[in-house]
Amino acid sequence: MVVHESYSGELEILRQRGIADSALSAARREAEKIGISAAEYLVKRAIVSEAAIYSALAEHCGVPFVPEMGFRPQSVNSIPLGLGSLDNGPLLVGVSATSPHYVIAPAYSQFTQVRAHLQKFPDLAGQIRISTPSAIRHASTVMNAPSGDLESRFPEFSAKVRFSRTQFVTFAVAFLAFLVGLLMPKAVLFYGLSSLFSMACILTGLARWQSARATEDDSLDLVLPVALTSPLIRWPAYTVLVPLYREARIVPELVEGLRRLDYPTSRLEIKFLLEKEDKETREAFAGHLDPHMHVVVVPDGFPRTKPRALAYGLELAQGEFITIFDAEDQPQPDQLKKAALFFSLGPKELACLQARLAIDNFDESFFSRQYALEYACLFDQLIPWFHQLSWPFPLGGTSNHFRRSILDSVGGWDKYNVTEDADLGIRLARFGYICGVLPSTTYEEAPLQWRAWLSQRSRWYKGWLQTLCVHLRDPGRTCQEIGLTRLMAISSMIGGSFFMMALHPFVVLACLGYVSGMLPWPSSHGFAGELYLALCTCGALFGYIGAAFATLRAGRRRGYRPNLSDIALLPVYWLFTSLAFYRAVWEFAVKPFEWNKTEHGVSRQRANSRRGKTNWSG
Repeated sequence: MVVHESYSGELEILRQRGIADSALSAARREAEKIGISAAEYLVKRAIVSEAAIYSALAEHCGVPFVPEMGFRPQSVNSIPLGLGSLDNGPLLVGVSATSPHYVIAPAYSQFTQVRAHLQKFPDLAGQIRISTPSAIRHASTVMNAPSGDLESRFPEFSAKVRFSRTQFVTFAVAFLAFLVGLLMPKAVLFYGLSSLFSMACILTGLARWQSARATEDDSLDLVLPVALTSPLIRWPAYTVLVPLYREARIVPELVEGLRRLDYPTSRLEIKFLLEKEDKETREAFAGHLDPHMHVVVVPDGFPRTKPRALAYGLELAQGEFITIFDAEDQPQPDQLKKAALFFSLGPKELACLQARLAIDNFDESFFSRQYALEYACLFDQLIPWFHQLSWPFPLGGTSNHFRRSILDSVGGWDKYNVTEDADLGIRLARFGYICGVLPSTTYEEAPLQWRAWLSQRSRWYKGWLQTLCVHLRDPGRTCQEIGLTRLMAISSMIGGSFFMMALHPFVVLACLGYVSGMLPWPSSHGFAGELYLALCTCGALFGYIGAAFATLRAGRRRGYRPNLSDIALLPVYWLFTSLAFYRAVWEFAVKPFEWNKTEHGVSRQRANSRRGKTNWSG
C-alpha cells in the first residue's frame, strides 16, 4: 500500500491532479525558506502554471473554469463592477434571468474555505466561475481600461493640454515684445542680448563648477555588505518594466543582461512591454525567457508613447517596488538589492531612487564622446548636487526605482509627456515626496550618428518644454508646494538651458561676424561701453570655463580620459543642441505627442566594453 504524505489546501488539490509527492514536498520545504506558499513557489518556478492550479480548484469545487480572455467584466463608466480585490475578485461578468455570475480567484490559502463554502451553499456555486488572478487583473485593467489615470485624477498635471489660457496670453505678449525688441537700435539690442546671455553663462558656469566640486568625493558605486548576500534574507517583491518597440536585434543581449540581476527570482518579475504590431520583437523572445520573465502586449491606443506602455505595465505589476530599464540597458547586477536596502533605510517619503547612467561606447564617434561626457556631468554631478541641496530634479528615463504605493498615489506616468521621467521627478516633489540618488550604475549605448542623436535629443527638449509648461501653469501654487528656492532652481535648470540654446547660435554668428569684419562693430559709447562689453565677454567665458572644468572632472571619474579636443569642441556640440532645441519647439507646436524612436544595438564597441565589466562588484 502506498502511503501519501499529508497535504492540505492547494497542495492536496494538486496531488489529486497527479503532481508527484516528491515535487510537492520539495516545493513546501523551499517555500518555507523564503516565506511564500508552496503553490506560489511552484508557479514562480514554472513547475506548475497558474491556470493549472486554478483549473484544478474549479474541478475540485464542481464549478466552471474560465481562462484569460474568456470573460469581460460588467462595468459602469468604464469602471469594472468588482466587490473584492483587483487580483481575487469577485468580479461581476454577467447577469442571467435568475442570478448574477461572478468570477473569483481566491488566494492559495483560501482554497479549502472556498470549497467548503460552495458545498454549504449550492445556490451560490451556480453563480461562481473560477479563473486566475492574472485573468481577473487583465479583464479589469485592459478590457475595461479607463482613458488615463493621471488626466482623470489630476488633469492639471497632464501634458494633454499644452497651455493654460493664462500661459497662452503670456507667451503671446512675450512674442510681441520680442518682435518689438527687434525694431530697437542695433546697439541697444546687442547690449541687451549680450547682458542676458552673459548672466545666463555666469549662472550656468557657477552651477557646473559647484556641482563638480560638491560631488567630487561621492562614491559612484557602493559595494553591498557581505551579510546582505545571504540567501536567507526575504527581499521585497520587485517588478522590472522594460518598454520596447522594434528592438528585435537587441533582445538576446537585453535578456542576458537582466539575467545577471542578483535578486531572488521568486521575488522578481520582469515584464517586457511590446506594442501590438511589433511581431518581430515578440518573436525574438522565443526561447529566451526565464520563468520570471513575461512578454506583455500593450493594446493599441493613443498616444503611442513609452509612458503609456509603462502605465499599462504598472497595472499588471505585482511588486512592492518598480523599476524601469530600456532596451540597451546593462544594469549592475546588485542594483535591485541596493535599491531595496536604501528604501528600507530611508524615510517613508522616499518615493524614488535614481541610479547613475553611464555610456559604454564612449570612443566611437564625436557624438558618443560628447554624449558620454554630458551624461557624466548630469548623473554624476548635477543631479547628485541637486539632491544634496534637497532640490527637485528631473529623473532619468531609465533605472529609476519607485515605491509602488507612492507611484500609484501621484497618478503614475503621464502618457502625453514624451519625457515622463522629468515630469514625474518634479511632480513627486510637488506632492511632498523625496527622490534620492542610488550609488549604482546602468550602462547605456550613446547614439553614433547625427540623425539618431538629433531625433532623441529633440524629443528630450520637447518633453522638457511640456514639463515646464505643466508645472508653471500655476506658478503660485507650485511655489507654495515646493518653495521659491526650489522652484527657481528647477526652472533655471530647464528654462536657463533653453535660453542659452536659443541664443547660442546667434552669439556664435555675431562673434564670427565681428571678428572677421563682416559685421560692423556696434557703437560702444566710449570707455564705459567697451568696459561693459568686456565684462559680458568675461561672463560668457566664465560659463565656458565652468562647463569645461565640470566636463573634465566628470569624464575622468568615469574613466573616459577626455582630451583637449573634446573641450575645444564643446561650443560646436552646443550648436547641435541648439538645432535640436529649435526642432523641439517646432514639434511641440505641430506634433507634441509624437515619440521619436531611437535605434539601439548599432554600437560595435559595447560588447568589448561590457566584457570588461563582467565581474562588476557593485
